[in-house]
Amino acid sequence: MANEQTRIGLHALLRGLRSAVQRRAARTEALVEGALARPITERHAMCALDDAESLTTTGRDYGPGAMFDPAETEALDRLARDAEAAGVLLPRQALAARGLGCLDQQVLLLAAAPQIDPRFGTLYGYVCDSLAATAASTYVAIEVLATDCDTECAVRESCGPFGALRAGGWLVEATDRAGSPTLQPADGLVELLCGSAVDCALIGTGSAPSPGTAVPDTVAPDDATHRALADAFADGRINAVGVWGPPAAAAPVIRLMLSGHDRIDTGPDGLTIALQRAAITGAACVLRLDPPPERIDAVLRPLAGSTAPIVLTGTEPLPTAELGGCRRYAELELGECGYAERRRLWAREFPMLPSDRVADLAARYRLRHDQIVAVSALARSTRSWSPAIARPSLDRLANRVARHRSARLATIRRPARGPDMLVLPPAEHAQVMDVATSARVWPVATEDWRLERFGNPGVTAMFAGEPGTGKTLAAEVIAREVGVDLMEVDLSRLVSKWVGETEKNLDAVFDEAAAASCVLFFDEADSLFGQRGEVTRGSDRYANLEVGYLLQRLERFAGVVILASNLRANLDAAFTRRFHHVVHFPRPGQPERRRLWELALGPPITLDRPIDIGPLAELDLTGAAIAAIVRSAALTAYGVGRRSLGYPDLASAIRAQYHREGRLGPADLLDASDELSR
Repeated sequence: MANEQTRIGLHALLRGLRSAVQRRAARTEALVEGALARPITERHAMCALDDAESLTTTGRDYGPGAMFDPAETEALDRLARDAEAAGVLLPRQALAARGLGCLDQQVLLLAAAPQIDPRFGTLYGYVCDSLAATAASTYVAIEVLATDCDTECAVRESCGPFGALRAGGWLVEATDRAGSPTLQPADGLVELLCGSAVDCALIGTGSAPSPGTAVPDTVAPDDATHRALADAFADGRINAVGVWGPPAAAAPVIRLMLSGHDRIDTGPDGLTIALQRAAITGAACVLRLDPPPERIDAVLRPLAGSTAPIVLTGTEPLPTAELGGCRRYAELELGECGYAERRRLWAREFPMLPSDRVADLAARYRLRHDQIVAVSALARSTRSWSPAIARPSLDRLANRVARHRSARLATIRRPARGPDMLVLPPAEHAQVMDVATSARVWPVATEDWRLERFGNPGVTAMFAGEPGTGKTLAAEVIAREVGVDLMEVDLSRLVSKWVGETEKNLDAVFDEAAAASCVLFFDEADSLFGQRGEVTRGSDRYANLEVGYLLQRLERFAGVVILASNLRANLDAAFTRRFHHVVHFPRPGQPERRRLWELALGPPITLDRPIDIGPLAELDLTGAAIAAIVRSAALTAYGVGRRSLGYPDLASAIRAQYHREGRLGPADLLDASDELSR
């Protein structure tokens, strides 16, 4: 069916080409035979002068074009119906779905025809009066397709650098043997037209104007300001709009502005080309602008000079004095997508969920509208391929969608250990769980009681204590209780010797944690954020700047951030008031050590004989040290071919651990093995 559709298109193309050949033959009738292949003679030049004079006085001599006759139109309609019934997407329908109109499709077929049949190239050369011109060109397209002055202008736009075909990557400009510009089809287009199973979405590499969308329901019906501005933009009272703020809040408002326009998305690099395309096609440009200060003037200059409708968007407003003086300009500044909006979106995408579950998801995941829709789509697709998963985990799907890119400066992982693995005195354990509770409820409380007016829009915690007392484990437990991933910052990749790079890395870490809805965890924070002191060297000044920058980011971060320090006294005093929770992790006492040994030696570990935990709990060891001892003992047992753990293995590992810590180990461990093993 695809070959039949292309054959009908080529047949219509030949009618226009036949007319162009006949007109060329009439113009060259006065020339001697074979003049096309000879050097230009005086008679040839006089004939060309007559043609040019006719063009300037009476206009171009147009042909019938390549429109389909009624029989061809009926055949194409029949093919389309048969293909739809068979579930097949024909080339013309595939190209139309990508936004290419009938004229654009005819130009593409004209460019592809010489690769389908070389005889088309011969005819193109005759039309151009050049044996070297065997490829399609703008001149050939006009001669074959144009029927009047208006269609000639449309053909030039379609073939030009700002049209949908070249800007969208469908046509590639090249040169023939004579050095004249030609139009070559993109890779895969000829195969598509000939019926091969080519993915049409991968042929066009550029961005063609996309159709305007209807007013989205993410904009509240009573939002009079946004709708009034959209109406003014639609009827031309305003031709430039700035929408500044987070992408999650700006996206629905931008769609509202473009409800009556086609759109062209671009950035500063393709600004001039996009503005030219918008002027030609009547589309509106959507420009994502966060340029560095030195490039602001270069960006504003073409925006002020252009007449195309534009919608500017970015996190921070641009200086618009020049733009406001040259354009009918208005702007909006938007805030972050709040808890109430997220709750409404979750309820819309998952109407079967109870209200408390919807509220919990909206509180824990700071997802954009498109991300919540993606979670819904993933849930549906999971149910489609795995009937056993009737209710896929929305927490897992939300975490995957939120983690939109891998962290360059930190490690993101899914927490696995829960509160039962965290062994602390009851008071400290309760404090850790309070952090998790605060993290789950703070968005609701902030929305209801407007707590953001007090600053600190997120939840901050400081964990202080000796190494191995459970600070990292506590951060993992909190992340699991909240139901989000844990982002552990890698200080070796964060700190840079170059001035200002550490602050940039910090900014990237906080942005990634906010976008991924992670619990952000800085281990050994005192090594990076120590006390600010007097500036005695050049490096002291920049170290103080790093501490000050972290304080500012803590004030603005709307998530959960935990700093762990082995020596709390080494941290700057200004951090104290920034923390909502400060938890001291003591060395485990005898009850905690007993619980740690029970967890460490419990299933699935196999013991050769039961071991009395009491004497082991008397040893002054931290939780990390106990875990290291059991690991070492297990490796020793497996190394000699045993699949069970004995007390001698533990005794040897305990002595090695004391040695690593630089302490004198208990000498009677091996002597007491008979008493401990019963």
